[in-house]
Amino acid sequence: MEKTLGLLLLENRPITHAGALCNPHTFSFPTLQTAVPGATAITIVEGDEDVLDAYIRCARQLENDGVSAITSNCGFTSLFQSKLAAAVNVPVALSSLSLVPFAATTVPKGKKVGILTYDATRMEEKHFAAAGWSSAQIDVAVAGIEGSETWRRLAEPIPDLPASAIVEDVMIATRSLLKREPQVAALVFECAAFPLAADAVRRETGLMIADYVSLAKMLIEVSPVRDRHGGDLSP
Repeated sequence: MEKTLGLLLLENRPITHAGALCNPHTFSFPTLQTAVPGATAITIVEGDEDVLDAYIRCARQLENDGVSAITSNCGFTSLFQSKLAAAVNVPVALSSLSLVPFAATTVPKGKKVGILTYDATRMEEKHFAAAGWSSAQIDVAVAGIEGSETWRRLAEPIPDLPASAIVEDVMIATRSLLKREPQVAALVFECAAFPLAADAVRRETGLMIADYVSLAKMLIEVSPVRDRHGGDLSP
């Protein structure tokens, strides 16, 4: 039986350009998507925990519908990681920030992992801790796209912007980060829209990039097969 990935989405209409996390054609496996009531780019980035119960309800529904693993489409949901993981019986990885420890193992000693986020002014140590690591353990450099057109449009209910605009703003932020932090030797893209720019950044920088699409593929690869009623079909 084919494994299905559950996606907990913001209420903002997701980015669905070719190669995006929320484009069902991005993956060779099916996805099941559900928008979490009250979860928006603004409320989640600002750390509003009033939507936690809604996330738990939606995660349990995805589990009941037979998904093999669950992720989200906003890296700032890392704050809910432990509580959602405890609420269901399938693997949960809400944020691509959970890939930072892996990225850190791929770089030489003395080098840094760069984190490119939607808004660096909102990214805090608590988000790292919720994803299972700290900046005391892993040397990171953080940059964001705040102030850009993509930053502004992604906060809108219907973020109608071309893929080229996302790629351009991610490239600008990446170049700025690498100029400021030349010791960065690998990148983790925190925002679910950023995989659209991953290949372009890889070509220009020659760096390894981990992102939400990487996370989604890994989750399906390691997760058990389940039936539509939630049973584990693994031998």
